[in-house]
Amino acid sequence: MHEKREKRKTLWVKKRHARVFAFLRFAMGGFMRLKYHYRAEKAPVRKGPCLILHNHQATMDPFFVSKSFRFPIYFVCSDDLFNLKVSPLIRYLAAPIPKSKSVSDLAAVKNTLRVLKEGGAVGIAPEGNRTFSGREWEIFPEAIAKLVKVANVPVVLFNLCGGYGTDPRWGHSIRRGTKYVGRVRRILYPDDYKDLSVEELYAVIKEGLNVVDADSGERYKSRRRAEFIERVLYLCPVCNRIGTISSKGTHFVCSHCGTKAEYTEQLTISPPVAGFSKIYEWYDWEREKLPEHLLAGETLRDEGIRFIDSVKLKRKIFLDGHAVAMDKDVLTVTGKTGTSSFPLADIDAMAAVGKKKFNFYYHGKIYQIKGHKRFCSVKYVHAFNGLRAIKKAQSANSISEEQQPT
Repeated sequence: MHEKREKRKTLWVKKRHARVFAFLRFAMGGFMRLKYHYRAEKAPVRKGPCLILHNHQATMDPFFVSKSFRFPIYFVCSDDLFNLKVSPLIRYLAAPIPKSKSVSDLAAVKNTLRVLKEGGAVGIAPEGNRTFSGREWEIFPEAIAKLVKVANVPVVLFNLCGGYGTDPRWGHSIRRGTKYVGRVRRILYPDDYKDLSVEELYAVIKEGLNVVDADSGERYKSRRRAEFIERVLYLCPVCNRIGTISSKGTHFVCSHCGTKAEYTEQLTISPPVAGFSKIYEWYDWEREKLPEHLLAGETLRDEGIRFIDSVKLKRKIFLDGHAVAMDKDVLTVTGKTGTSSFPLADIDAMAAVGKKKFNFYYHGKIYQIKGHKRFCSVKYVHAFNGLRAIKKAQSANSISEEQQPT
């Protein structure tokens, strides 16, 4: 009897979670309809174990996804959620699975498989990060496809359509859209994917989660729809200057060259700037170009930041720091008592968090930079990833040249 009682205590899946999710579906339903005009289509799945893979568009995606299902879903969430004061309550009521952004996390994989083994359903956004541009964030192909293979359970591919138009990550206000709906796009059963390679399965998952609101033609109304667009558009394609974009109301402008455009209700840029009529087109271009600026000697710099030691799954410790800068070699944080330097070569990974924060993983610690209200965090992530990719390619070429016969 004692052994059974101890085993019951160690279960991740608990009966109270079903009651909590049932209450939230009822309590949040009216709020989601009124505030977001969201409509959830009922999913043809009655219970777990299953993996629910969804695209990641808006802040409240787990609530929107859950509305379509009649059982609790254990979502894989950024470990930043577990540093909040209410984290113990969240863990008690919903038991989300913590996962570090942009780095491999074996504990998250083990906990996912544990929930599935106990008959639960696990919700994952394979992108690992909410979209800034309106298109899919990069998905690590091997990670998600290998997890599906190991789990060997039904896989539900769930689409949120209209979340980016209604509540863009870079924005500051909710827009009234003509469409915001959540629905199951496809269900893959183990027999459907058992003979697929990891690459083939990844392609199926990527296609099943591909949603681009800017290509839908739907309208999303707001008098402030362009405000804070500088959180995503940080490099002007006309004058090639960094950090010169500013926004107000429905328009944005470059303070250096005077280029001005409107962000329209159809999620387009009018008139097009340097040929870019969609945010994702501009975003892809600047992500490729930014590392070249740093290699040429330019530096990213922002004042008015907060520097935080984000102790994993526990608390946040505020450190001395009011300015952040990054060149091709080092990230520096300047405070009242001096400057802290972090060589890029020693940083394991960097990830955008929320609307105006980024984490970097350094010597086993998670540090966070939290910016002012118009702070662009993603440019640091783009610069770091781009520089690392260039150096990796240069190293590979150097090794290849050394191995060539003389």
